[in-house]
Amino acid sequence: MNYAPEGKPCPVVKPGMFVFSAAALDHGHIYGMCNGLIEAGATLKYVYDKDPVKVQAFLKTYPMAVPAESENQVLGDPDTHMIAAAAVTNERCPLGIRVMKAGKDYFTDKAPLTTLEQLADAQKTVRETGRKYMVYYSERLHVEGAVLAEQLIHAGVIGRVIQVLGLALTD
Repeated sequence: MNYAPEGKPCPVVKPGMFVFSAAALDHGHIYGMCNGLIEAGATLKYVYDKDPVKVQAFLKTYPMAVPAESENQVLGDPDTHMIAAAAVTNERCPLGIRVMKAGKDYFTDKAPLTTLEQLADAQKTVRETGRKYMVYYSERLHVEGAVLAEQLIHAGVIGRVIQVLGLALTD
C-alpha cells in the first residue's frame, strides 16, 4: 500500500506546463501517483485532505506542495489541470464527478468506483464535460518486482527478453 517507486525523471512537459494537485490522501498509492507525474515533468501545486496529519506527512515527501484550506480551493484553482486522489474507494467516483465538473481531469487510485450507478454517473460526466477520468493501476507498472525486472532487462543482465508477464497473488 505504501510502496512508492521512484524512477528516473523523464519529462514529457516543461516545468509549469502541466500543473496538478493532490487530494484525498487515504491510500498510500497517492505517493506513487505523484512520483510518476513529477518524473514526467508535471508540477505539483496543492495538497488537500481533511486530516492535517496526512497533509503534514505528504509535505515531508513533497515540500513543494502548498496545503490547501479546502477541497473547493483545489477545485477552483485555475492553474491546476488535474487532481490526483486516493480517496476511500466508495468516495472516489463522487470526488471524480466534482473534479470533472470543476473543469479538471481526474486521476484516481484503483478501484475507481464501487457500483454500476457510479459507473453510469462517471460516464455521463465525462461525456458532458469532456474531461478525463483516469485510473492508476499500480500493479501493472509500479511494483518492486516489475521495477527490478525492468532494471535488469535494461542492464542486459538476464539476456534477450522475449516476453514479460506480471502476475499478482492476493490473500
